[in-house]
Amino acid sequence: MLYYRAPLAIDFDLTLKCNLNCLHCNVTGGKSLDNEMTTEQVMDVLDQLYNAGVYNIALTGGELLCRKDWRDLVLHAATDKEWKIVINTNGILWNPEDIDFIELLKEKVNISISLDGYDPKSYGILRKKRDGQPAYNEFNRIIKNVEHMLSKSINVHINYTLTKLTLSNFFKTLDFLIKDLGVNGVLGIKFFPYGRGKINYDNLELSYGEWKNFLKEATILKKDKKYKKFIISVTCPWEMYLPLLELGYSLNEIEYIWNYISPLRNKNYSKYRDLGCNAGITSCAISPDGMLTPCGSVSARIPELFCGNILESSLEQVWRESKVLKKLRNLKLKDINNGECVKCDLKKICGGGCRARAFVINGSLDAKDPACPKKL
Repeated sequence: MLYYRAPLAIDFDLTLKCNLNCLHCNVTGGKSLDNEMTTEQVMDVLDQLYNAGVYNIALTGGELLCRKDWRDLVLHAATDKEWKIVINTNGILWNPEDIDFIELLKEKVNISISLDGYDPKSYGILRKKRDGQPAYNEFNRIIKNVEHMLSKSINVHINYTLTKLTLSNFFKTLDFLIKDLGVNGVLGIKFFPYGRGKINYDNLELSYGEWKNFLKEATILKKDKKYKKFIISVTCPWEMYLPLLELGYSLNEIEYIWNYISPLRNKNYSKYRDLGCNAGITSCAISPDGMLTPCGSVSARIPELFCGNILESSLEQVWRESKVLKKLRNLKLKDINNGECVKCDLKKICGGGCRARAFVINGSLDAKDPACPKKL
């Protein structure tokens, strides 16, 4: 059974409260939980995480800035700690004083802003106000805040969610963000169907053909040095490898172009594990009430994936003793999809697909990844 002494990376949801009502939100952000952690509890958890050896931490939500104590929490995370901190935000609620505060911490804190469009109309396709209407008016406010942050030499990355509704605007938005705005990086995130995303699944989920065509064009662009700031986030290895292998790229070309490698291509990983999903192996997530879950894609309300509450037990105890995590870690490729994945020619790269997506759509951790196009 392979797992690290502590997770290397954690998504820490500090609140579910949010000023938006986006169609794809995997945590169904809006109202805060009744039992969200206090300032003191969050600070204690941050100390636990750092002392356990966590290397990357994303402070997220909901919308982090909906917490009145958010500056205190960020300052605590950045003080006397040598780890990588990212603040995930929609970029709307920031004021000049907030940006001045982050400027003082810019050597330790990066900002990731969710922005899925190049103008108010394209932005409002996915991003909605609390009343469900398109958040057109928020676009210019976000751009103003991004420009202000960049003027202070704050490291700003943009997260763009790739859905059926937003795919056609991506490359125009990419040009706007890199060439016109000058952000430090753009992350294209393949849509994951949970929370409101599951409710809107039919309108948002990309077909395999749509994803393959997108990746074909994206890979051509990525080879251009002007787009070296652009990367893609996928939930599991086949989403990167399968389309590009079918398009004639070699494994080495794919990995060189995208600086991406399946964990199964690492001998220190693959000699202990034949699944490509590393949820509960190298990463996990923490909900605003202290509940630990295997990965950030399902960081909200799935009782079957609750691993334990770190307000009641230590991170190290939950990480070591959780029955859910033990089940994930003990899964083998022969257990997935009734053993069908063992027959696949991509098994030594993919290793069975995304376990979270299998659970969310097909109801079991050992079910087939529903997005996988392979018919065995």
